[in-house]
Amino acid sequence: MPRAEVLSATPTLFRDDGALDEAANTALLTWLHGRVDGVFVAGTTGEFPALDRAERRTLAALALAVFGPDRTIVHVGAASTREAIALTADALAAGATRLAVITPYYLPADAEAVRRHFAAVGEAAGDADLYGYLFPDRTGVTLSPEQFAATGLRGGKLSGAAAARLADFRAALPDARFWSGADTEVAAVARAGGAGVVSGLSSAFPEPFTDLAAAVEAGDTAAERAAQARADEVLAALGGTVEGIKEALRQRGIGNGRLRMPAPAPHVERIATVTG
Repeated sequence: MPRAEVLSATPTLFRDDGALDEAANTALLTWLHGRVDGVFVAGTTGEFPALDRAERRTLAALALAVFGPDRTIVHVGAASTREAIALTADALAAGATRLAVITPYYLPADAEAVRRHFAAVGEAAGDADLYGYLFPDRTGVTLSPEQFAATGLRGGKLSGAAAARLADFRAALPDARFWSGADTEVAAVARAGGAGVVSGLSSAFPEPFTDLAAAVEAGDTAAERAAQARADEVLAALGGTVEGIKEALRQRGIGNGRLRMPAPAPHVERIATVTG
């Protein structure tokens, strides 16, 4: 069985004054290099709706400088097609060759509207690999596997309710690559033929997820059970949240834990039980 990839969905780190902290973001990327298979930048974990165009351009450049174009997926999604196209141009100019685009959001969009949106971004992307990003729980936009197949994209990231249908997407597009946003389901994703996971939790705790991927590939059931237990422990402590991930990184000495988007306070003591 091929090894499932672990791509870290990196949080965006800010200074105390709320500005983008380039040094902290570089430190995080450098720490992750060699620990995970690649990174997914400026996505949901990266608080992309709270970032301006210049900041997203900077984040792409920082990730590409550390991981290179083959191991960096730059999220260029936006609510408007115009902005997504502009972000695509910026990512390409920075040297990106792998892009992801979330469906439109906020205003209702049917399958045909999504197809037009993806087609416009795909034209702007040219020869770059472009993946769809489906997160119906957050965007309010749902595509069936058959509707996604009609977009012509080469695969995608499936989060929330879409992740539960990974096998259906694989059946509809057997030659496409699909990653799951369900961090701890590495084993199930691998066995369903998925490419791997795009994992926010692995930004703070890479080893449980890469150990799990390696154990599944090797068929080592004991190692798989141990890694799965550790991954589940991380999920329970951090809650799978951006604030939990940032607090864990703060406890590791990377960043200050600050978010731009309002969120509940993290469970500092509970997170300390897994970072200590």
